[in-house]
Amino acid sequence: MSFYDVSISLPAKVRGPEAEEEWQEVDWVTWSTGSVTVEPESFLILFKPVGGGNVKAKTLGNLVRASSVVHEGQDVKTLIVTTSESLHKTFRLTFSSGADTTEFLDLACQAERAHEAASKLQDTCGVDSSAEAARLELQIRTRLANRWPLVFTGAELYGPDPNSEVSTEVLLGRGALVLLDPPETANKVGSYELLFYCEDEDSKPSQSFTISPEMTLTRQEEEDEGLAVSYILKGPSMKAAYSLCFEDKSTAGNFVRDFRVRSRLMDMSLKTVRGRAAAQDLRKDLESMKQRSLAARACRALRLLFLVATLLLAARAAHLFSQNSERQPMEYLSTIGEDISGTLHLSASATSTAGTKVCEVAFGTVDRAGLRQCSKETSASSMRQCIDSLVGYAPVMGW
Repeated sequence: MSFYDVSISLPAKVRGPEAEEEWQEVDWVTWSTGSVTVEPESFLILFKPVGGGNVKAKTLGNLVRASSVVHEGQDVKTLIVTTSESLHKTFRLTFSSGADTTEFLDLACQAERAHEAASKLQDTCGVDSSAEAARLELQIRTRLANRWPLVFTGAELYGPDPNSEVSTEVLLGRGALVLLDPPETANKVGSYELLFYCEDEDSKPSQSFTISPEMTLTRQEEEDEGLAVSYILKGPSMKAAYSLCFEDKSTAGNFVRDFRVRSRLMDMSLKTVRGRAAAQDLRKDLESMKQRSLAARACRALRLLFLVATLLLAARAAHLFSQNSERQPMEYLSTIGEDISGTLHLSASATSTAGTKVCEVAFGTVDRAGLRQCSKETSASSMRQCIDSLVGYAPVMGW
């Protein structure tokens, strides 16, 4: 059954269950306006804001009971509604008409009778929640005996509704959270898992998360100590955030401690991987710098010269063979050797001549053969003139 144009208000302060009936003393804060749908079997309340905005559609828990707020001389349009929601158990709903208010009150009466019947049945059958949690923990430990699981019972998991396209947060189940370490492997961090087992589906986990780097677990603050402890689980690889609620604060503290140890280990693993990648990049940059150094260039030049010389020798041998193919191979080698010797001699002579010219220009030196020629002169004056001509000295008149 759906009700439209309903205004919902929340308590200004989070209050415990002992204050549910003291709604007259509560300061209310208007939350949003939208449509309210109540499922006839489970009495689950779904609220969808008008236009969406920044407020996501979510469930308000299962309807437990409702009481009317009577204003003298006015129709009853405002109800104080109590639900099974773990954080805000009490809401104030203001309807657009008295008829909608009456229909919602009828649903609240049906829900209250259903809860009373369920409580009586539970008392008759003697069902104990702690016994059910112990049974679930025993089954999990038996099934995962070789993995040494860490089991935390008395937990509730809230997340996106798998049967709805809108971003609706619903109760996914009640049961136990399990931290599962990877099998023992040498020199590997492995993969750590977070599993959730429902009480009615304990054969396999209903939800499974891999504890990845940068995954966060943030506590939702509650002002009343009697409320359950809630945490928001977020991760870079998760499509949506999940809420984890614990009945016992000690269990919640143990879970948070063990979870954060594994989360920080994954963060350190990621930093190590990134550090190794950065070191490899630095090594590549260093090798590139070495390739650009003077010694590396000289080595590349020598390899190029050797390749060119090999190609020239091959070309010279092919040329000799094309001129006379009947000669012996040793004759080809002898001719090539003579060519190499002549080339080296010419190179040495050209280098010597070039060096001499450079020395003459740079340091004013003279040719050795010219000095020998000047020493053969018979007179001192002619020998001096010969030496002056070698060094390019022009005497000044009168000296």
